[in-house]
Amino acid sequence: MTLTEMQNNIRELGGQIRTAAATLAAAAADPNTPTATLTQQRDALGDMNARMAALQSAYNAQHDGEASGLSMNGQSGTHDQDSSLRAMLKSNEYARAFADAMRIGARPGRLMQSEKHKVLFDAMTIAGGDPAGEDGGFLVPEDIDNTIRERRRNLSPLADLFSVETTSANSGWRVMDNAPTAGMTALTSEVPAGGIATDDQPAFVKVPFTMTTYGLIVPVSNELANDEAANLFSYLGGWFAKKQVLTENKLLKAKLDALTPVNIASTADPIAAIKAVLNKGLDPDISLNAVILTNQDGFDFLDQQKDEHGRPMLQPDPTSATTMLFKGRRVKMVANSLLPSRTDTTSGATKGDYFPIYVGDFTQYATLFQRQYLEVTSTDVGGEAFRTNSIEVRGISRMCVSVFDPAAAVFREIFTAKIIVSGYRPHLQNIVIQLQN
Repeated sequence: MTLTEMQNNIRELGGQIRTAAATLAAAAADPNTPTATLTQQRDALGDMNARMAALQSAYNAQHDGEASGLSMNGQSGTHDQDSSLRAMLKSNEYARAFADAMRIGARPGRLMQSEKHKVLFDAMTIAGGDPAGEDGGFLVPEDIDNTIRERRRNLSPLADLFSVETTSANSGWRVMDNAPTAGMTALTSEVPAGGIATDDQPAFVKVPFTMTTYGLIVPVSNELANDEAANLFSYLGGWFAKKQVLTENKLLKAKLDALTPVNIASTADPIAAIKAVLNKGLDPDISLNAVILTNQDGFDFLDQQKDEHGRPMLQPDPTSATTMLFKGRRVKMVANSLLPSRTDTTSGATKGDYFPIYVGDFTQYATLFQRQYLEVTSTDVGGEAFRTNSIEVRGISRMCVSVFDPAAAVFREIFTAKIIVSGYRPHLQNIVIQLQN
C-alpha cells in the first residue's frame, strides 16, 4: 500500500471516528439510551481508535523507512502529504477553525465530534499526530506561518543556511555514505588465475537524531481573546516564532562552535587565508556551494578590504542588490548578538578583537530535524487560567540537530590588535588569524 493510499484510509477512518464519537455523545446525553447500546457504541469506537493507531503506526514506519533507507546527506524525499498538508493549512477554512478553537480554549480530544473543526483533525492526521489526544495541540495555520517567516528573517535565522527536515518520528537515523578513495585493480588477464580481487563493501554511517521538546505558555486575557481575535493570533504567531527561531539558532550555533580549532602563523593574511579555504581547505564540490557566514564586525572588516588594484573584495550579486559575494560565494551577515565577537583584554600580542568567519556548505554540514510543525493549544480552565480569568496559550515544538559531514565547514577568527601610537589614538592593524575547522 502506498503512502497516499494509507493517507486516504487514515482520513476516511478519522471521519468515521468523528461520526461515531458524535453518535456516542448524543446517546450518552439521552437518559433513555439502554446501557447495552452505550456499551456497544463505546466498544465500536474503541475498535476504530485501535485500527487508527495501527494504521498510523504502519504509515509512520513506511514513511520513515522511505525517508531513511534511500536518503543520503540527511535529505528526505518529497512526499505527497507535505503538499496536501500545506494546502490545507493555507485554506481560509482551516484559519477560521483554528481561531475558533483557540478562542474557546478547546483541546483536540474535546472537539472530535465537531464538524466545524473537522479540518483541524484532518491536518493532524496527515502530519502524523494523534487526533484523539487530549493534551495535544493544533497545527498553526499557514497564514500565521507566513508571518512567522517574515519575522524569522529579522532574527537572523541560521536555519536558512542549513538543511531542514520534517519528520513524524521522535527519534531515528539517516544514512551517510563514505565515498570510496581508490579505484579498481588492473587485471593481468581477462580471467586471472587467482580470480578478480574483491574490494571492501560500500561503507555507510548511521547518523542518529533524537527530538527534544521545547515549549512555553503565554497568558492572554479573555477580553483580548474575545474582542480582538485576529490581532491576538497574529501576535501569538509572531511571539511563538521568535522563540522558535531563538531556540533553532542556539542549537545550530552549538554545532558551529563544535568545530575544532587550528592555529596558523601570526603573520598570515586574513583575506589570503579565506581564499585558501575556498581553494584547497574544502572539497571542491563543497567549496562550489560554500557560504561565508559572519557577524556585523566581520562583515564590516571584509567590506573594507580591497585587492591590489584598489577594488573592493566584496562584490554585489548581480541577481540580488542586497547580497554581497566574495570570490563568487554569498556572504551572510547576522547580528553580533547571535555570533558575538570575542575580545581578549590581556596585554601583548593577543590583546584585541576576534571576528568570527564560518565558511562551508552548511546544508551538508548539519540538518535541523523538526517533529511536524509548531503546535499551539489553549485552555481557560487549566493552570492559572481559571483563577486569573485568562486563556493560557501553549506552544510546543520538537527539534534537534545532527551533524552529517564535519569536513563541510570551517571556522576562522580574524584578529585585529589594538596598537597605541603617538597621540594615544587607537588603530586597528590586522596581524593574525586563528583558524578553526
